[in-house]
Amino acid sequence: MDLSKLFKRLMPQRDVPGEKEPDDGTKNTTEMLHQAMDLAGDENYFAAIDLLSEVISIDPNNAQAWFERGMANLELDNDTSALSDLDRALEIAPDFPGAREWRARLLSSLGRFEEAAQEQKAILERSAGAKESAGVNPQAWADCASSFIAAQNNEQAVALLESYFSHHSAHVSTYAVYETAPMRALCKLLIQSGDFSRAVEFAQKAYESDHRVPADILAYALALEAAGDKQKARVYAEEAMKINDQMPGCKEIYERLKN
Repeated sequence: MDLSKLFKRLMPQRDVPGEKEPDDGTKNTTEMLHQAMDLAGDENYFAAIDLLSEVISIDPNNAQAWFERGMANLELDNDTSALSDLDRALEIAPDFPGAREWRARLLSSLGRFEEAAQEQKAILERSAGAKESAGVNPQAWADCASSFIAAQNNEQAVALLESYFSHHSAHVSTYAVYETAPMRALCKLLIQSGDFSRAVEFAQKAYESDHRVPADILAYALALEAAGDKQKARVYAEEAMKINDQMPGCKEIYERLKN
């Protein structure tokens, strides 16, 4: 998977920690680091990697050099090398901005879903306790649950979402536009586990949300169908079809229920 096409770098350009003035005959690694970042900004990733590797050879404990080289490798689809670089950056600076988020994405890209999910969960737990935060991000919780599902760990996915609704959903503010994502994810899991009444409950909450999206309508129809209310399910399946008949599963449920 080409992560560079799925995600844009969201982190602002960072100041280099521990800037050092060069002694006579010693290269200024800070200046080299900024030059490498400029090269990466111009999409000259190979040159950036060469310069960052030189910085690392001079200063092996420069967390930002490892992070920036990881990002350049990511842009070249060198996911294994990128992950190794991010791991080293985190060994040096465990709280390096953005490194854990990108590490989780790389683990997912490499098919290491359980590790990705555990990394995402750790990020969520840290951000939930942060004093300065943009608030709880429902989509991040839904994405973490999706990683557990991809790892065939539905039990952990359910536990995660139950924790979200019990302790964190009330604190959603900035990211309220994503509030239905965890409802939809839990609805799907509850259908799979045979808890149809609770699946309908969460699907209905998503449907009635001010931030409802077309996928919520489809989820409501699927939950109602699973619960045996095919007549009502047909109403919402038709509604979903009118809005976006290309949603995965939309045409299938419509065909099942139309007669």
